[in-house]
Amino acid sequence: MPHIEEAMFYGWKISLLSMGGNFMLQGSVLYCMNAFMEPLCEAYGWTRAELNVSMAVAALVGQLAMPVAASLSARFSLRRLMASGALVGGVATIFQGMTGNMALFTLLFTIAWSATQICGGVVGNALVSNWFYYFRGRAFGVANAGTSLSGVVLPLASMVLINHFDVSTAYLVLGLLTCALAPLSWALVRDTPQAMHMHPDGRRHDPPASRKQRAPDTSFTGLLHSPRAFCLGMTFGLALMVSSSVMSQMKPRFVDLGIAPYPAMLLACSAALCAALGKYVWGWACDRFTPLTAVHGIMLACAASLCLGFLPPNVWTMTVFSLSFGLCVGGLWTVLPAVVSYYYGSDNFLPSYKFVSIFIMLRCLGYPIMGYSYEITGGYGAADVVFVGLLLLSLGLSLYLREGDAVEGAVRRRRI
Repeated sequence: MPHIEEAMFYGWKISLLSMGGNFMLQGSVLYCMNAFMEPLCEAYGWTRAELNVSMAVAALVGQLAMPVAASLSARFSLRRLMASGALVGGVATIFQGMTGNMALFTLLFTIAWSATQICGGVVGNALVSNWFYYFRGRAFGVANAGTSLSGVVLPLASMVLINHFDVSTAYLVLGLLTCALAPLSWALVRDTPQAMHMHPDGRRHDPPASRKQRAPDTSFTGLLHSPRAFCLGMTFGLALMVSSSVMSQMKPRFVDLGIAPYPAMLLACSAALCAALGKYVWGWACDRFTPLTAVHGIMLACAASLCLGFLPPNVWTMTVFSLSFGLCVGGLWTVLPAVVSYYYGSDNFLPSYKFVSIFIMLRCLGYPIMGYSYEITGGYGAADVVFVGLLLLSLGLSLYLREGDAVEGAVRRRRI
């Protein structure tokens, strides 16, 4: 066994800090709408369809921020970016609670959503890719677990703050906690292990170089003409459209089916807890098998778990649905960066991740599908039918990706 340089490799601290960024920003813009949707509608006379359109706009611009964040990560210090993202996102969150104007609320929501890619998000994944090789899947799982763990804590905490105070106070607390990540990021983040005279995974030497004779063309033009890059982007764009939309409105779904608000929120939090566990489980699968094998498995599992939502509604079936769906979709944000690193190589992570992230903009289309499904039919069943079809399409697209084309495939398969 290679020698481990210290009891706790510093890279795990980097992963934990990235988890904190995802906890406060990625999680709050996605999961906290479970707590805010109904109070915002009651306070300002908005409809769920209008709020879902607002989320769609914020998600669209936020996803446009992904390739921008990847470009910034290649040019500027990741440490500076993490600290700046926390500060900008925190301030935007505070002001969200101070306006009853839908246009201004959408603008602030958009800024906060965009900041998720700077504090955590793309920048956090770039840090993990720099600090890990053999344990990269699990490290991605730890970093991205923050998104799901926030779904366990923040919506319930926000609901308590809203009930005891008001919407503005809840947004103020979320914003101040996010701002607190700025000095932590500045103090603790280091861009690479070499900056601290270390090597990836805490080992004595750098990992072996890939033996693939011809490096892939990861220029934008090269990726644009690559059918496999298109399939990889579409696979995750469609899957994340489904997962983000369904997970963001778990609590309203259960309330509509007859569950009281607090038990419904507990079910939504349980789904988020399983999603956090799923991030590590699917990260382990990436390390134990290959990230590409994990892609096929997670797409099939997501489609199967969403079908459980068609069971006759009662407490037991809704519990099984929420736990299984959370466990499956939780791994998507872990498997995505892992398969990009695996398929194109860690040296090409940022340009390839930037290209694939363009397709993640598709996730913004899921929110209006949810909103208009509710407005037209009084429930989310019609949206679920569409979403199952999209997940099966994602599975089909993923089958076009081949192990033999993966840059790190030979080295990883020899180790397995």
